[in-house]
Amino acid sequence: MVLGLALAACGGGGGGAGTSVFDPGTGTNPNTPSTLADLAVVADKTSVPNSGAEVVTFTITALTSGNAALTGVETPVTVEVESGAIVTPSAKVTSKDTGKITAVVQITDKTSRTVKLNVSSGSVKKTASFEVVDSVNGSKVADLRLVVDKVTLPNDGTQVAKLSVTSVDAFNSAIGGSPVSLALIDPVAGGSIINAFGKTSTDDTSGVLAADISLVTSKGKTNRSITVQATSGTVVRTISFDVVEAVSIVPKASDLTIGLSKNTVGNAGSETVDVVVTAVDTLRNAVPGIKVTFTVDSNAILVPGNLVTDANGVAKASVLVGADRSNRTVTVTATSDALVRRASFKVTGAKLQAQLLPATLRAGDLGAVEYTLTDVNLSPMVGVAVAVGGSQGAAVACVGSATPSEAVTDSKGKYTYCYKATGSGPTEISAMAGGTSVKSTVQIDATVSDVPAATPIGSATFTASPAVVAVNLVGSSENRVELRLLFRSDKNEPIPNVRARIGLGGNNSGTDGSISSGNDKIIISDATGIAVTSFVAGQRPSPPDQVKVYACFSKTDAVETIAACPTDRLRTVSLTVVEQPVSVTIGTNGLIGTGTNKLTYYQEFTVLVVDSAGKPKSDVQIAPLIDLPSYLKGYYRWDEGLKKWIQVVRQHCLAEDISPGKGFRNGTIEVGEDLNDNNQLDPRQSDVAVTLIGSTRTDSNGLAVIRIEYPQNYGSWTEYSIRVSASGVVSPPAFFGRIASEGDTLQTLKGTSRFTAVPVDVIKAEGDPPFGLSPYGQIANCSSPN
Repeated sequence: MVLGLALAACGGGGGGAGTSVFDPGTGTNPNTPSTLADLAVVADKTSVPNSGAEVVTFTITALTSGNAALTGVETPVTVEVESGAIVTPSAKVTSKDTGKITAVVQITDKTSRTVKLNVSSGSVKKTASFEVVDSVNGSKVADLRLVVDKVTLPNDGTQVAKLSVTSVDAFNSAIGGSPVSLALIDPVAGGSIINAFGKTSTDDTSGVLAADISLVTSKGKTNRSITVQATSGTVVRTISFDVVEAVSIVPKASDLTIGLSKNTVGNAGSETVDVVVTAVDTLRNAVPGIKVTFTVDSNAILVPGNLVTDANGVAKASVLVGADRSNRTVTVTATSDALVRRASFKVTGAKLQAQLLPATLRAGDLGAVEYTLTDVNLSPMVGVAVAVGGSQGAAVACVGSATPSEAVTDSKGKYTYCYKATGSGPTEISAMAGGTSVKSTVQIDATVSDVPAATPIGSATFTASPAVVAVNLVGSSENRVELRLLFRSDKNEPIPNVRARIGLGGNNSGTDGSISSGNDKIIISDATGIAVTSFVAGQRPSPPDQVKVYACFSKTDAVETIAACPTDRLRTVSLTVVEQPVSVTIGTNGLIGTGTNKLTYYQEFTVLVVDSAGKPKSDVQIAPLIDLPSYLKGYYRWDEGLKKWIQVVRQHCLAEDISPGKGFRNGTIEVGEDLNDNNQLDPRQSDVAVTLIGSTRTDSNGLAVIRIEYPQNYGSWTEYSIRVSASGVVSPPAFFGRIASEGDTLQTLKGTSRFTAVPVDVIKAEGDPPFGLSPYGQIANCSSPN
């Protein structure tokens, strides 16, 4: 609008246009004085709210030289304001007394923007402005542009609509940092969710706020129209999309290929075999959306990945050896409709060793074979059945036992087969356990030649391993010491057929232990010059090195008793029998490390095993187990004041593998367990791994080290609990974290919660952390995977 000398008449009647309200009565406008040097334009405020309730008053002063007000004359002034506003000047010429006029501007367009006022007199022109801002939040948002990437969503909840909200000013330029609130107007209460990932304002650079809209199918699948409403101050904009019937297109594959990441794995149980199945059509193009079922045999454990092929036509799973550590072949089967494909890998590492006690004996004598079964890490395989065959028949009771022991390996992976020797000559005894076998040959009533008189016994070495052994429980003989004699000639050649009488001598009453081959019985060295037997601990401990075992050797059967043995042919070892370790503890220094591949974090723990006196116990087998009781959903936000990332937890969810009975922690999806309907159990057991670092047994200080390791994006989102048990420990296992039992809820879990930790330096770094978004989702609902 232009007001001034050229202002049109505002009213009047009759046939004339009427007289301008600013006409001085002469009908002519005065000319601009030659003494006018400039115009000063001053507003009484810099901004007004877009409600229209306020006006801006400009004071216009005609100036002469020296910036003095030009008085004594009337200076004509023209004022113009942009569209969307009205200007009302107090006069069309300045006052002779003050050299000033005023102009009042009122907005009619309530868009947030900059309003300019143009003032001129003759050749002198000036511009002034003020801001129209939002009356609620004071922003300059003039409009919100809403875009949804889909006009329809299928009512089965399989798709997500992407919403983009752009805040713009009056010139349609994007402006960032504008507060925006989002809401859904849905006829179905709770039937849809909008997730802006914790953001409440548009991006500082792009001016865009992004959000996902998903359907909650548990609230119903009604076809309907859903309206998205975005609000920034007084600016409210909406956009709608329709929920429509889902159209099911069932893809079909013409072929499946299956591949395994490994053909052979060790039987320790720590290795994983990844299974990749690819679905293709007749042209060998990858086909997404194909349902694939995985199965495994031979007691292996299947961990499902995606059971529907992805965009690359790939479905994945992984296979663990499981508790069965026997050598065997595991077959993985993938099935999709009528297509069946199989691939196999071998589990290896079980090793069965046999020790004849003794290797030579007479018919009717009591003989024994001690079997030791270990895995690929030489750790004992416990509770494995041992099948013994051969002409010696069924097992008989061993020395110190009333009945034959069960043919199952003990906590040290050992089983002793005792028999009453029958027959004569070389006799084979075979055994099988853990998918592996061993054969041994014992000599019964065989004529054992003497060691030639001309063959000197240059050295006779008597050793015990270990020198410290724990007491046995009543009826048990698992804790024992290997007694080994090694005979060498003066040319360092092994000497076979050396007779050695093994006994406790005068020390017999100092221990309730026994010699496995019989006290004061003779054993004979084999072709390698070695003769072996064992000391089996009793139930009584001993002072240090106070159990003495003696060996008297000779080249012929005429071997003296221990008491009568010449000193040059008498050898002695000293043993210590100790109480069982009674307690185990676990702790950590809390330090977080980064894996060698830079993709994982890890934390290490120390395990301490002590006896009843608090003294550390060495060589104790450690068995760690990890459980994942719960998980968190949420995200991290940067706190500018604290200069660090702050975790925002939207939901705390109990682990899904919780069905009572056989379904609890069995790794299989039972009815009702997959609460968030993502075809897997969260958290996955593979989200956090636990391993022993170095030896699986405690060192000389009673210590062992275990480590948990997890992908970096799982940091701080997964709760874990470590349980550590130790072989022979009579107290309960040690726990680090909360214990989960059948029927537990988040509130009934016992202990202190522990979550996968993250490094402090990453929390304080401004770059986005790898764990910025929970891998379990961000929506505050355990029933949603999003």
